[in-house]
Amino acid sequence: MATTTASKMAEVVDHKGYRIEIGPVGKGWRAAIYAPGSASPLSESPAKLEKSSKDEIVTEAKRIIDARLTR
Repeated sequence: MATTTASKMAEVVDHKGYRIEIGPVGKGWRAAIYAPGSASPLSESPAKLEKSSKDEIVTEAKRIIDARLTR
């Protein structure tokens, strides 16, 4: 897997073949969701700029992936 500057700074979580890159933004977190084989994140990738936990944004990202897979 090729790494980018962003991915070197982000934590990566795999969920059902999708890659979730989690990183801090403002006082909260951003999760960039990548479909299998994609170099661009999904437009519906979640971000919470106010104070939030990393677990909340990971849970939201997984919920988005699960919804895409059940369509």
